[in-house]
Amino acid sequence: MLKQDSQSQCATAYSHFNAGRVAEARMAFNLVLAADPRNVAAIEGLALIGMSQGDLPAARDMFERALQVTPDSIDTRLNLADLLLRLGEFSQARAHAEQVISGKPNHLATHYLLGQIDWARGAFDEAFASYERANMDLIPDLLATLEYRCHQRLGDADWRGYDAQVAFFKARLRAGRQVWQPTFQLLSSSSPRDIARAMRIYAARQHPARPPMWKGERWSHDRIRIGILTAELYDHPVGNLLAGVLAQIDRTAFKLVGFSYGPHIVDKTRERLIPLFDECLDVRLLDDASIAGAIRGREIDIAVTLNGYTLNARADILAYRPAPVQVSYMGFPSTMGVSYIDYLIADRHVIPKRDQEHYDEKIVWMPDSYQATDDRADIAERTPTRAEEGLPDDAFVFMAYNHANKVTPAMFDIWMRILGQVEGSVLWLPVGEAATSGNLRGQAAARGIDPDRLVFAARNRDRPDHIARHRLADLFLDSLPYNAHSTASDALWAGLPVLTCRGATFPGRVCAGLLTVAGMADMITENLQDYERTAVALACNADRLAAIRRRVAEDVRKTPLFDTQRYVRNLEAAFRAMHEASQAGRPPRSFEV
Repeated sequence: MLKQDSQSQCATAYSHFNAGRVAEARMAFNLVLAADPRNVAAIEGLALIGMSQGDLPAARDMFERALQVTPDSIDTRLNLADLLLRLGEFSQARAHAEQVISGKPNHLATHYLLGQIDWARGAFDEAFASYERANMDLIPDLLATLEYRCHQRLGDADWRGYDAQVAFFKARLRAGRQVWQPTFQLLSSSSPRDIARAMRIYAARQHPARPPMWKGERWSHDRIRIGILTAELYDHPVGNLLAGVLAQIDRTAFKLVGFSYGPHIVDKTRERLIPLFDECLDVRLLDDASIAGAIRGREIDIAVTLNGYTLNARADILAYRPAPVQVSYMGFPSTMGVSYIDYLIADRHVIPKRDQEHYDEKIVWMPDSYQATDDRADIAERTPTRAEEGLPDDAFVFMAYNHANKVTPAMFDIWMRILGQVEGSVLWLPVGEAATSGNLRGQAAARGIDPDRLVFAARNRDRPDHIARHRLADLFLDSLPYNAHSTASDALWAGLPVLTCRGATFPGRVCAGLLTVAGMADMITENLQDYERTAVALACNADRLAAIRRRVAEDVRKTPLFDTQRYVRNLEAAFRAMHEASQAGRPPRSFEV
């Protein structure tokens, strides 16, 4: 077969393969090899077929055969190294990658592959060193993939390499390097400065300001028009908290327009929320500019985003500046690091005045808590039995109902030490994926705690029943550096005492703020050593804990934390002040309500 014929035949074979006609592709490649046994394109074509069909040993044989023909081929050697990685043959994979590096010390893709190999074999410090040498700023997709993988593992309670991971991203951040997952900083950092830096770097790249749609007009509406931008009009912490606000806001003074771009989940929360708007638009299928245009077209006075950079957020909508006043509220406990968000609604507990420099927005300090509550929220009258929830009848039950991505290895260490000091106690955790519960049980065993002392809550889609089952627990244990937020107010609403440790950042100070406003400041500790000692002391002193439970049951609902009408009047005052400043042409400024 002539060389030109073999090239044509290989091209045909690859066309078959790309079209999913594997049998025809295999036949064509084999015809080429019958005439030209050293044809690397055909050999590697058969290797790709083996990989596509899961026959990795056959693919390995083909890549090794190709390498015998062209030992200097970097692509072939890297393909073989990647295949050996998949087969779990780490030392051989690493040897091939290092051979490439010996000839091309700055070959970025090979450094990244070395990082993957070291990650897979558990050598995390070496892995992150290789990732750094890969200079992933030049290959953005690789950095995004790595950050997503680290974030996902945190959610799975897979803490292998956690310290190296945190150190790697902290070093990048402090050097002003690219960041793809700013929420990881909220979950792992105790530095307001680092969090602000992460948000600013991320926003500058991903969400820069666009040409503004609002041109400075001042409208005179009979009611202030509030646009609520949200992805959570369903049974979601933000949706549930929002319900109390919308139900009690003064409709003679404010017109509420919803812009919903999240999943269309029809449940009791959604059925309650939608009628509370004057108008609620389903804008899921519109692009960001079109949604911004809809906000501008309706002459919205104050556009309020509840999402920040959370799941399903559409941060670019407000980048078009469709409204004269733009506000971040409740759903994202951080600065967004942009110039086009004018205000962030907070309180003196979560953002002390000394921390203003870490926020690009002007701060609106609510007099009590920034977080809304709903004093009309249903709670089932019937409390399930412990047996129904898989809890032992005679054990002390610690509840830690935060999502697994809020649980760091250091926090889990403390919880396990608490269990070790309180005989027979159990830790009640939220239901998660099988991998998450399995990892947490394994972590407990590694710390000398019987894995059966971790109890995972049964799935419960009825919110009133879910809140009612909090009554079965004895003490809610908060997490750090990211606290319980709505989960803490849920516990207090059900009458369950909450113990927290005040952190250094907005997400780490929310629970302390809630407890202060609820008159439970004695349940706030200032360091994790006191947190651990207090948890054990309360579990071992039934009378002291019973007195605290009585206070929660009898007094907390009477405090400003659950005075939704008071909260809404304060929020209305904040909106009026923002609107008046805008109408007068004054620039945004921080203020206290």
